[in-house]
Amino acid sequence: MANDNEAHLTPQLKEHYEKEAEILSLLVDMERRYGEYYQYYQCEMETQKVIIERLWLLTQRYLILISSVPGCRYPEVYTLSAEEAIINEYEEKLQVLRSANNSMKKAVLELNQQCKHFYKAYNQLDRTLETPFIMGDDHHRSIECHKIMVNDIFNYFYSAVLKIKCYMHQLDPINLESVEDYRELLKKETSNDEFHDYLINSFVYCKCLQIKPTCPIEKLKCNHERLEKLKYVSRV
Repeated sequence: MANDNEAHLTPQLKEHYEKEAEILSLLVDMERRYGEYYQYYQCEMETQKVIIERLWLLTQRYLILISSVPGCRYPEVYTLSAEEAIINEYEEKLQVLRSANNSMKKAVLELNQQCKHFYKAYNQLDRTLETPFIMGDDHHRSIECHKIMVNDIFNYFYSAVLKIKCYMHQLDPINLESVEDYRELLKKETSNDEFHDYLINSFVYCKCLQIKPTCPIEKLKCNHERLEKLKYVSRV
């Protein structure tokens, strides 16, 4: 029956529709990968919010500590252990941020490899044919529109990670402003409703092709538990 239905297709059209199916499969896979990364990214931002609040407090205490040294008769006796404790905890939490940001960048670069596979298949498509997949219809955007969204979303993720890493490199226990800038950046990254809507609601070719959601408690891979494993916690 399938052969009878496809009897009218020329070899060129058959090859074209097979390419469309390949591209659609890659697109749906990108939807899934972007969604999973976004969930992971949001989890990391929430974790870093907790850490940055502790860094803010440590910076406040360190600045008070070093500013009180001139008035102390024997500063090495009273401040050395407290200063070491602050610096040790600060460095530990900074290392957590550094590791998390490096992991996010690695994940983004892996997404880039998947983007390249999608772009390669897309560039092989004969876009002179006016099929619904190419032109779009009442229920679907054109494949070109989705290709633009793939690029836009990747650029957002990549620039966000680079910005976070840049702000992280400015963190210093004697620079309270650097901590406050990082805290403000995290706040913006977790409250970008426009991007959330773009990714979750707009970047969808067809909801019927999406994998049915499973239990979020079982599937969510969050790293909040790392906070409980830190060595230097609330020591000062």
